Amino acid sequence: MHQRKIITYFLFNLIALLILLSLGVWQLERLQWKNKYINEIKVNIGLPAIEINKNNYSNFTSFQYRKAKIFGHYLYDKQIYIHSKVHNKVVGIHLIVPFKTSFGTILVNRGFVPKNDTNYIKQSFDKIIIIGLLDIPSKKAYFTPTNDIINNDWYYINIKDMEEFTELNLLKYILVEENNLIEKFPIGSQYNINIPNDHLQYAFTWFSLALVLCIFVHIIWRKYD
Repeated sequence: MHQRKIITYFLFNLIALLILLSLGVWQLERLQWKNKYINEIKVNIGLPAIEINKNNYSNFTSFQYRKAKIFGHYLYDKQIYIHSKVHNKVVGIHLIVPFKTSFGTILVNRGFVPKNDTNYIKQSFDKIIIIGLLDIPSKKAYFTPTNDIINNDWYYINIKDMEEFTELNLLKYILVEENNLIEKFPIGSQYNINIPNDHLQYAFTWFSLALVLCIFVHIIWRKYD
């Protein structure tokens, strides 16, 4: 092999190797950050419920994944069913009900109800205190159908869509209500904190590719040595 071609070849592979190694290191840094983030969530969930009122409701970013208690009343005339939910292999809905407070109206995920048991839902407009986990609605998954506001068909929580449907000015976060053992349905505490953490596998992949590249370059070097 011509000397210039050899130099070009090895420079190209050196750059590729550095890129693969840097991607592996970046994934390890992401792993460290993700582990810290998940641990913070676990700590927040274990803290006592904080009362949300007109003095602190705007500091939501400090309370995400934190249990909170809120005083107000449900607006059942504006309730929404999120379809295609599964609990213990049973298909049903998530009951979403706006909850009016002194500082605004927040969407509350009351929990899971089997598809044919919505008649078990007890509707009350009394002022009460509810406890749940504060969160921001997750983005629509790729294969999730789009909400149909006109026909009242819902597949995920979208605050903008639900503002249009309910004609309410809603807060930009939701409360996932804790399970109430007194009620048969809904089954509360329908929050998902299983945050994907695959960065170690990604790092292993990048470092493995770097090793394969080194072996390949070594073989070529031996061939033309």
